Amino acid sequence: MAKINSSRFGSITVDNVTYNHDVYILPSGKVEKREYGHTFTKDQVEHALKEKPDTVFIGKGTSGMASLSGDARALLEEEGIAIIEAETPGIRDKFNELTKTKKVAAIIHVTC
Repeated sequence: MAKINSSRFGSITVDNVTYNHDVYILPSGKVEKREYGHTFTKDQVEHALKEKPDTVFIGKGTSGMASLSGDARALLEEEGIAIIEAETPGIRDKFNELTKTKKVAAIIHVTC
């Protein structure tokens, strides 16, 4: 289970390790690099679903400018996965709370 310590423009700190790029956080706690982009694609959602989470957080960037594509949203809805979208700094507390009781993944954009 991973814990988001903090985030700011251009970086996120997970389990006391700072990443200066977009990331996936998987239910196992593994953090992986996400290809940079302002749209969360179906392929990226499929990657986040590989460990079968109950909930997927979408960290939309510091100003909330990134977005979930229509086909990515449809996939999550088809699978019955809860979606929590917010500006990246705003997901920390809820993410950390839910990881205690649910299988949670996140796809996080760290700029804009």
